Amino acid sequence: MQKRNILFLSSWYPNRIKPTHGNFVFQHALAASQFHQVQLLYVCLDDQLKGGVEIVKSNESFPTTIAYIPKSNIPLIGSIWNNLRIILCYFNLFQELKKEGFHPELIHANVVYPIGIIARLLSIRHEIPYIITEHWTCYHKVVLPRPSRIQQFLTRLSANKASLILPVSEDLADAMRSSGIHTEMDVVYNVIDTSLFVPGNPSERKGNRLIHVSSLASLQKNPSLLFRAFAELLPWKPDLQLNIVSDGDFSLFQEEIKQLNIENQIVFHGTLEAKEIALLLKESDLFVLTSRFENLPCVLIESISAGVPIVSTNVGGIKEIVQSAHGQLVPSENQDALVAAIKEQLVRLDKYDSNVMHQKATEQFSYQAIGKRFSDIYESILLKYGS
Repeated sequence: MQKRNILFLSSWYPNRIKPTHGNFVFQHALAASQFHQVQLLYVCLDDQLKGGVEIVKSNESFPTTIAYIPKSNIPLIGSIWNNLRIILCYFNLFQELKKEGFHPELIHANVVYPIGIIARLLSIRHEIPYIITEHWTCYHKVVLPRPSRIQQFLTRLSANKASLILPVSEDLADAMRSSGIHTEMDVVYNVIDTSLFVPGNPSERKGNRLIHVSSLASLQKNPSLLFRAFAELLPWKPDLQLNIVSDGDFSLFQEEIKQLNIENQIVFHGTLEAKEIALLLKESDLFVLTSRFENLPCVLIESISAGVPIVSTNVGGIKEIVQSAHGQLVPSENQDALVAAIKEQLVRLDKYDSNVMHQKATEQFSYQAIGKRFSDIYESILLKYGS
């Protein structure tokens, strides 16, 4: 197989300001790098930076260049100036790559707005195709705040000029089509490290350890539903424990948790590295997610790979990955159904084969599986362009 030069760009990417921002994009780039020469460029604004642009390079997993630009806070003019500098920075970084001997054959952008605009401009200037992977839930009408009209217009413009759109779920693809995006689409799921997320010993399951991993964003993740359901479960099973992993502000929920009298049964772990989450999953019995809207949460794939059954609200693309062999889905906002499902799953844990769950996850969501999907797509696009 011919190794291609693939340039990754992204609207979101982990950086020193937001260490977990767009970590799923890093995982996709890592999957692609299993088969091709991948380099990634990311430009972001930094409120704390004084002086000129700061460039940070890394070769740890694949060559990455992150540029930090001092942010202007002047009303209106500052926003225009910030965007112009971001565009110029991307063009300069692109030229630097070529001077260093890396000549991109295809641009793989991630999250249509705003990076799709950059991808479109670079595509025109350098006469190379671009594709876009979409992760954002903004196409669903339940998501608030809604993108502005100019954002929606620019999203449609850059997406409809792409050679291919890669939504991370069928549900997201349908939402994108409904929003006026007509480019050909091919769903490619999120990717996880299946060598890291492996099952623990089933004989050590105690049937009392729930786990929830999310941002704790009130509108999307609906943690209040989780807390109310947990409080209702405790009289049935007093030794139940809820482990929460999040980079969100847990203090916002302290009063609610206190009023529900469940503070002694909740363990908040804060932000954890992937390897720490993998260890915690090994010790868990059931993963619970109560979101109002989602695309394809990586945490659910990680749970499947770790052999941990799932109870989740049936929203977005979740039904595409959580089957009866992985757990149970319930209607969003339905506390009675959520409580009943958690009870049912906790008493039937021995019905799940964690090794089979892990094997299925490896076949669908591993670096090799997703990397091969990307590789086939890259080749088909480049063949159309005669490359």
